[in-house]
Amino acid sequence: MALVIKGLAAASAKGKLNEEWMMVHNDSDRTFNMDGCSITAGRGGGRPRVVHTFKAGLVMQPAETVRLVTGSSGKKSHGEAKEEDGVRNAALFLKAAYLNGAGITIRITRRQVEMCKVVFDPEGENGMKA
Repeated sequence: MALVIKGLAAASAKGKLNEEWMMVHNDSDRTFNMDGCSITAGRGGGRPRVVHTFKAGLVMQPAETVRLVTGSSGKKSHGEAKEEDGVRNAALFLKAAYLNGAGITIRITRRQVEMCKVVFDPEGENGMKA
């Protein structure tokens, strides 16, 4: 299964969780169910922490791109989530940001098998280190 992280964006201010997001693309010809997948974040060689584990409900169609928004779409204090044609937003309902500075490695795993990873760089193209 080919998941690809296509972009990352940090919030502009503390608490603006709907401005923080990760763009994920299903780069295959099969549907992909995110059930059981985890997002982890870590810096350096340390053990990454689990930021979120998906429950049933988020299924990505072939060649679909989904923006995983950190906050809750129903909370005005979290700010406005970015809207874009052809990209579906999915809220993670987290209580805190996880993109806290350059150099954080973001991974999507399933049962400890790495599906994809990138290193966050707010100055890099699409928020990723080249």
